[in-house]
Amino acid sequence: MPASGQGCFQISTGNCGLIRAFETITTTVMFTGIPLGIYTGELVCLVLHQHPLFLNVYATVVLPGNPLLSIREHVYVKSWKQKSRSVHLMENSLNRLIYIPPASVFERYLDFGTGSVTDVTRNISQTICVTNHEDQEGYMQWMPDPDNVFLVDPIASVIPPNESRLFTVRYRPKIENEVYGYLMCGDYQVKKFVSDEIRLKHLLFRIPCTGNTWMPCVEWVTEWDCPSEVILPPTVPTRTTFANFMLSNKFEIPMHFKFDPPYGTNYVVMPVCGIVPSRGWQIISVALEPKCFGDYCEAWDLIINKVQKTSISFTGNAEMSQVEVMSHGYHPATHAMLEFPPTITGCTNYCTSYLHNLTRMEMHIRVLCNVDWMGADDCGCIILPPKEIIHYHWWFFPKIPDKVYETTITLSCVCLIKGEAVGEPTEVFIAISGFSEFPDLRILPKDNNLHDVVVGESVTLPVTLYNNGSCYFTSKLYHTIRGMGDDYSGDRLEIDSSVNSLKPSNHCTVKMTVTPDGAGSRKLCIKYTVLYRTENDEVEEIQPIKTKICTIYYDGIYPTIKVKRTLSNKCPVILSNHCVWNIVNVEDLNQAFVDCRPNEPIGVNIYAPDLCVRADHVELVFVMGCVYQVPVPWNLRREKICDCEMVQVKIATSRYEMRHTCVHRELVELYPLSGIVSPDNPNLLYLKFTYSSKGMNTLCYVMTMPNQRTIYIYVHIYAYLNTRGLLTPLRRPVGVDGYLAVMDCGKVPINNLDPVIRIVWLYNPTDVFTTWRLLRGNSKPDSVIRCLLYFAEVPPLGKLAIPFAFMPTEMIQYEVVFLCSFGYENERIQVKGEGGLPNCIETRLDIPLPVERVIREAHRQEVVYLSTEHLTIPVMPTHSLSRDIISICNDTDHVMRFIWLPERIANILNVVMTPCWGVIQPKSSEWITMTAYTLQEPATFTTSVACEILDLTNRKIYQQNRLLWRSKIEKCNQEFIITEEGMFHPGINDSPPYVLDLEKPQPSYLAMTVSVSSKGQRDGYPRLLLKEMWAQPPPYDLLASDVTDFAERPTTGNSMTIPDLLRIIDGILWDAMHSKMFRSQIEYYSKEEIPTYEQVMRVYTREVKPKLSRRVTSGICDAIVNKAVFHNFGLNAKQSPIMEAE
Repeated sequence: MPASGQGCFQISTGNCGLIRAFETITTTVMFTGIPLGIYTGELVCLVLHQHPLFLNVYATVVLPGNPLLSIREHVYVKSWKQKSRSVHLMENSLNRLIYIPPASVFERYLDFGTGSVTDVTRNISQTICVTNHEDQEGYMQWMPDPDNVFLVDPIASVIPPNESRLFTVRYRPKIENEVYGYLMCGDYQVKKFVSDEIRLKHLLFRIPCTGNTWMPCVEWVTEWDCPSEVILPPTVPTRTTFANFMLSNKFEIPMHFKFDPPYGTNYVVMPVCGIVPSRGWQIISVALEPKCFGDYCEAWDLIINKVQKTSISFTGNAEMSQVEVMSHGYHPATHAMLEFPPTITGCTNYCTSYLHNLTRMEMHIRVLCNVDWMGADDCGCIILPPKEIIHYHWWFFPKIPDKVYETTITLSCVCLIKGEAVGEPTEVFIAISGFSEFPDLRILPKDNNLHDVVVGESVTLPVTLYNNGSCYFTSKLYHTIRGMGDDYSGDRLEIDSSVNSLKPSNHCTVKMTVTPDGAGSRKLCIKYTVLYRTENDEVEEIQPIKTKICTIYYDGIYPTIKVKRTLSNKCPVILSNHCVWNIVNVEDLNQAFVDCRPNEPIGVNIYAPDLCVRADHVELVFVMGCVYQVPVPWNLRREKICDCEMVQVKIATSRYEMRHTCVHRELVELYPLSGIVSPDNPNLLYLKFTYSSKGMNTLCYVMTMPNQRTIYIYVHIYAYLNTRGLLTPLRRPVGVDGYLAVMDCGKVPINNLDPVIRIVWLYNPTDVFTTWRLLRGNSKPDSVIRCLLYFAEVPPLGKLAIPFAFMPTEMIQYEVVFLCSFGYENERIQVKGEGGLPNCIETRLDIPLPVERVIREAHRQEVVYLSTEHLTIPVMPTHSLSRDIISICNDTDHVMRFIWLPERIANILNVVMTPCWGVIQPKSSEWITMTAYTLQEPATFTTSVACEILDLTNRKIYQQNRLLWRSKIEKCNQEFIITEEGMFHPGINDSPPYVLDLEKPQPSYLAMTVSVSSKGQRDGYPRLLLKEMWAQPPPYDLLASDVTDFAERPTTGNSMTIPDLLRIIDGILWDAMHSKMFRSQIEYYSKEEIPTYEQVMRVYTREVKPKLSRRVTSGICDAIVNKAVFHNFGLNAKQSPIMEAE
């Protein structure tokens, strides 16, 4: 630096000014200097509401062409790199420094007061002390005032290590009535060795100097503007904070100002004194460096022109990092306590706490935690705005179930100023705990059975979801389906709310809708998974829980028809319902109903009974019911499959239709062609066959049902020529070629003492006698399967029972083919069976299925019918008898005669009906006792018992018509009329009474099947003498139905239960009410008090039952018992007989 400063920097824009928004001002920095050397300066631009702007300027004065000085040899201390850029302007004025500088200066500002141009004695001098704080000497050089108003002596001096030197500043004004201000700059230089080079380090000091030459006792008119209170930004101890404000001069004359601090002040003002030009302003910076925490409020005096004074309040505070955390409870060892809600293991949960920043500064918080099951928002790093409360999430990541998690975390808090941490950090301790367990979601009821659900239709099932755990969680239901039958991939389960949130021990109702897409049994397993929200606000789910919480069983069904009963309305061969079932092949038709699927037509074959060519027709009836409790609409139409041509038929004006009117059309007729089968309303399908065309003829009917299901029913009718003997099996072998009949003996115990006999039934469809012969089959006398009949003659339209003895010795399957003949050709009969365990139950393949009551009552209006169509007699030993009671019911208005046809199978069974004939009045019934005698051969089979029914009313009408015809024939033969045309006899119907064209009434037949099982010389079967057997009354279980299991029906003793007896007594009283003999007595007794049910049962048990038992079991024949009970008193059955319940 030059020895005496003759160089200065000036700005072309002046000392103060105004810049508008988005305005740019260009200024010029000018340097004036004569001595050789390097000049430096720092220009400060104080901006209101903003930090100062600094401009460092350098200038070098050298001789032309001879640069002796290099700026690289000098190092200038830039304090703004260490701290705030405003600190170095006032750092030596504060009471306590945060670091030790190389040198310090005292005083920091000089006020020379009022001086004089002429009187030097009025000009005071002041001293500046410069202290060297380092261990090497320094060099202090002052930049002289260019106007020589403020003079420094000495201008430069060497300061030894750790010593001080005094410099005198003299005030020499030049103009009267003027104010002077000068920022005196000092350059402190220290030699530094950098890379073995000596360089000078410069440290600048600025001392503001003020003075005036005002005349004494002169009042200067002034007016200024400045704030009365200045609030500094918050800071921390030992950290300087700044604020600035504007002091403006409103008059034309310059204004002198000075700030007078109180004693022990903590504030520094820069500039502390100075001159404000006319109509100008001065930006004042205020700094605070607090020593400790607290609020700092000081009142400074602003002295204007040495006379006028005003007060300015400086307010600032030093704060520590203080954060309050909202606590869930009390914990003695920490500042706060937080608790996570119970959480599902593997899920993420959170608890919310509120963080309150108590300071006016931004707060940086860092969460210190050493556990892996906990987290926080923003990775545990957050910046709190001043004086604000924010909510903060703590995240819980449990991995181990049934465990209590506990830990203590630390919040490290530090204040931020301009994004930099200041002050000492504080710590806040928080105790956090949580609990985790596996989910426990339950569904009530756990097992559901929807039974039958129609394909395509929906069934809604409400279930209750119950949270049995202690965690609040959100569950998502899903299902797996397994099943049999059709493909179940199309089945749908719709859950109206598959996602549910349940609090502990709470429940909700969820509706599940099942829609099957195919038939078959299904099993729906309801499972669930847990949904949770992650810390990234994404919904995830844990691994699916494999434990099923609910099982739904259902059967997808199609509305299905089933032929449940077959009737023979008109047939020359006496066929029971069971026989019609086997001949027509109803099993395949029912299976086709079950197997039929949408848009997959299926064909099935049914057969008419094989008969000879005849003029009259055969009529069968199918009673169709529902397999499920779902109504089934159906429709039938003919389908032409023959080669005959179609005929064009006119059906309307200009409308024609091609119809099938060939000779085959009349062979088979099915009617009605449509209907709706419901569980309470079975349909009757009539099959009418005409045997007018010999050979095999096939006609087709197409049945359509819901769900686009179609069945092609091929009806086969075979008519023989009545020229030779034929035999046809009652059980038609379907799907087996080459055999006349096939019989399956089922499973039979091995090593029996007696063989088990099964029977093959054949019938003669012709009107001639047919002889049956066994050709081959009994090659060995001890063979397993033997035929017991060698020769038989079958009457026209009669039946033949061929017994086969089966006595297996091994648990294997047996099969034997027997050759037989009944004409010119040989036929084969296949008999097969299987040996079972010695104590196994024999397989009964010949027992018809139980029939519901609504099906049995479907064809009982205006006809004569039997109370039961099938009886299964319990197992009996040989040479024994069993009795059952049935009834013949006449629901017509005609008088009917019945004759029971004898049923006897040689050496096996004899069935006797008592009474064997009789007359039934209209709307009444007749009770029949059926006695079955087992003979010496043990057999298990099903036979039929037939009853011939003749309408006596129609026969009487026919006989009267015949008598009238004969009498009128005789009368017409005796009378004659002679006319011009000749003689002729009058017609029989020329005059009343008229003769009707009536056919002779033909008898019809009713047949019932009886299943018999007689055992031979086996142990464990009770043996009674025949006399004792006759003493056993028949079981009067009249109200039993075909559904009753035959094994539960007793065979000996009085089987009447008390409820049955009460029902019979009730029926007798009903009949007595309509009798004059008992009516008056009953009306008389009815006036008395009616006994209770307990009194009636007590009297019945003590008095009535013993007498009745002795009477019934007295050994009287069952026919006499019937007469004694129902006919001795002349009682008639009511309109609805008791047997109707069967």
